[in-house]
Amino acid sequence: MKNNWYRSFTIIALSMALLLMSSCSQSQAKEEYNKNTTPREVLGFYTEKEGTYPGSQPTVNSHFNSLSIIAPFWYKLDDNRPGSLLDSVKADQKRKVIQSAHKKHLKVYMVVHNLFYETVEKGKQVASNVLENNNNRNVFIQNLRNEMNQFNFDGINIDMENLYLTDRDSFSQLIKKLSDALNRDGKVVTVSVPANTGDSRANPWSPWFDYEKLGLYSDGLMIMTYDEHNPRTKPGSTASVNWTEATIRYALKHKVPPSKILLGIAGYGWDWDITAGKAKYSSYEELMGQKTKYKTKVLWDSHSQTPHFSYVDEEHHSHQAWFEDSHSLQFKLNIVEKYNLRGIAIWRLGLEDPMYWKTIPEKMKVKK
Repeated sequence: MKNNWYRSFTIIALSMALLLMSSCSQSQAKEEYNKNTTPREVLGFYTEKEGTYPGSQPTVNSHFNSLSIIAPFWYKLDDNRPGSLLDSVKADQKRKVIQSAHKKHLKVYMVVHNLFYETVEKGKQVASNVLENNNNRNVFIQNLRNEMNQFNFDGINIDMENLYLTDRDSFSQLIKKLSDALNRDGKVVTVSVPANTGDSRANPWSPWFDYEKLGLYSDGLMIMTYDEHNPRTKPGSTASVNWTEATIRYALKHKVPPSKILLGIAGYGWDWDITAGKAKYSSYEELMGQKTKYKTKVLWDSHSQTPHFSYVDEEHHSHQAWFEDSHSLQFKLNIVEKYNLRGIAIWRLGLEDPMYWKTIPEKMKVKK
């Protein structure tokens, strides 16, 4: 009798344990399913034709179903009139691109930057002229509002990449004021920030940006998780998976909500001429052309989870090329899912491995 009771108790206990385990695994599976079906934003930076590189419009035309937003790179700060803008395309072209995007159910964000002056120092000063003066800040915000309303932009991306450290707080205050004004107009404010890991691997421009305040004041932070290795460094991955994840952990540690983080994705690579000590910014198509021309083989670096190859050119110069492809992209998209981020931002449409557009919808649900 005692043995029967013990056996019955054991069976009941085991059944309850199995039921509990099943319930836990179902709940974990449900959580994973919910995470993987959360719509994510896919923002693509948009440019006109650059030298031999194609413009972004053909990519938008072919793959708009896997995009949420395009962000045309058309405006920089006016270096003569603080608070004013210089644009690189005519009004007709703006209207054509924006109207075409809206017909495809894409949002369009205006990008404003302080790059491509005669010197890097000038870019800092041009930004500072806006940031340090209250009147110039007001003029800047009003000019942005006018432009956005005139051309029907849905939002903005502020891409002031190189500031004086003394302008750090002024920049945060500008974003607060800008968000207050543009949110009232129903517009979205995002900010591009250099990748920061909180250690020696951080981008040299990182300390200029207060992640916590910018995360609080803006609608979204686009973290530029690319150029881990670049022309100023030795050859290496554009964005190793460990470095990329470290930048996200840094942002989360500084109270940036995951729902505001767009993970930067490179569509390009660098081809280092080691003999000459320089590196060339290269599209995926161009790099594959070099691979074929010099009959070399793409290798996979398991530490960084990125591809690379080496070759010797006609002048007997040794080259190393590191880039992103659809396989390395999968590891970046895993980070997006792991941390439940808002989405990704690709620099830039038209340079990337065409297989990105197969991988993105396979790995995540694109927000429309």
